[in-house]
Amino acid sequence: MDRKVVRRLAAVMVVSGVLTAGAATVWWDPTPSYRAVAAEGAALTDAEQLEALAQQRIFFGHRSVGRNILDGLDRVYAAHEVDPPPVIEIAPGESPQLPPDGLLVHALIGENRHPVGKLENFDATLRAGLGEQVDVAALKFCYVDIRWDSDVEALFARYQETLSRLQSDYPDVRFVHLTVPLTTGPYGIRDHLKVLAGRDDNSTRERYNELMRQAYGHGELFDLATSEATGPDGVLRARELFSGYSSDGGHLNTVGSERLAAELVGHLTDSTP
Repeated sequence: MDRKVVRRLAAVMVVSGVLTAGAATVWWDPTPSYRAVAAEGAALTDAEQLEALAQQRIFFGHRSVGRNILDGLDRVYAAHEVDPPPVIEIAPGESPQLPPDGLLVHALIGENRHPVGKLENFDATLRAGLGEQVDVAALKFCYVDIRWDSDVEALFARYQETLSRLQSDYPDVRFVHLTVPLTTGPYGIRDHLKVLAGRDDNSTRERYNELMRQAYGHGELFDLATSEATGPDGVLRARELFSGYSSDGGHLNTVGSERLAAELVGHLTDSTP
């Protein structure tokens, strides 16, 4: 048989297999039926934890998913009728003189798809004077910072090196480490073909996340990725963003942002070593 014919038949068989395996999930459904059982995010925390968080001085470097979480945090405070901490947005590298009470300082760190630049930006912002003024500091990468072909070992080594120096230079700051967020899927023919070809972005993100989980223990690591992948029934079905938490397959909707915000509150106010 002609080689071209063989290749075409093989391609048809692969696509047919993908369609058969993924027929029920060809289209991404942002509102699956079981989302109706999702508990309100506010129910995952309480007024005492929220008041304790409001007394801390926190610096959070992030991009869009971080903004989703901050929006969810605002709604969680409102649901409990607790006054939130003042929120101050600064430019990366800026370090204003902060008021003495609890507050949440945040910045849109670096550029997406350039995680090393975000690390450098986070480091420079703390060293500009913020490191002497805050109790807690955290950097969150975005899902677009790690793709299927990313060198996660090199990035993790750079992350550890940067954060270790910061911890040494600012011993009074609690540095909280976050796993990289995930996206929904795979859904549809294109996503399944990427998985078959070894080009699944979430798999690479999870390789990085496993390095984080192995390096940082309880109290140090907020496992954002696992929280994103765990459904409202508490079941971790797959290492991907639970679609009921997302507005577009990557960012968090109201349900997702409130749940992640409430879980972060619990982490930041947990005094267990």
